Amino acid sequence: MLIGEVARRSGVSARMLRHYESLGLVRPSGRTGSGYREYSEEDIRRIFHIESLRALGLSLREVQRALDDADFTPAALVDDLIRRTRERIAAETELLTRLRRIHAADPAGWEDVLQVVTLLQALGSKSADARQRAALASASSASPGSSASSGDEVPVPVEALVEAALGESDPNVAGALRWALARSGDGAPALLAEGIGSPVAAVRERAVRSLAVLPGGEAAGHLREALAH
Repeated sequence: MLIGEVARRSGVSARMLRHYESLGLVRPSGRTGSGYREYSEEDIRRIFHIESLRALGLSLREVQRALDDADFTPAALVDDLIRRTRERIAAETELLTRLRRIHAADPAGWEDVLQVVTLLQALGSKSADARQRAALASASSASPGSSASSGDEVPVPVEALVEAALGESDPNVAGALRWALARSGDGAPALLAEGIGSPVAAVRERAVRSLAVLPGGEAAGHLREALAH
């Protein structure tokens, strides 16, 4: 079977088949009288094996080892693939969360997007001072009458503030975050109430402390429910 027909049947482009040949992954078993590559049924089976292994996330180097090394055992490689896949999922999940929070801030332009990204990064900083400044900036941007059009910071989504407050151990930063939440408007009480059900005692305490400074009856209702915890 010539390379064009192999490409059509396998879904692997002729260019990629030539790349596989250059790497020694699969070589056509013969040549026609005119010098064209001619693939046998065994060659085609190997191509499908290559594609199957690539679909699992193996690199071409790993594919070649898996196919050609008689002593190769897949267990360690599969374990590594699981680890890499979990890391990739975690990274993608973190990116998705960040994108949702940027969208929730309703940015009017790229400058607004950059402001939100900067504040989100600062809230996750290892520096307590940086986290506190981000919390105070968030509180300032969420104050009544502020808006991006007036030159103020774009408000950080309340979900990010709640997550930061429930995970903050520094008392000064925690106080700044509670102040920001108290000025953040709707949404904070329900999100903080979820923290009351956390299996971690410190998280439950932070949720209660944050709810205690929120105005309105919704926060008070969640606190009443927490008394029976």
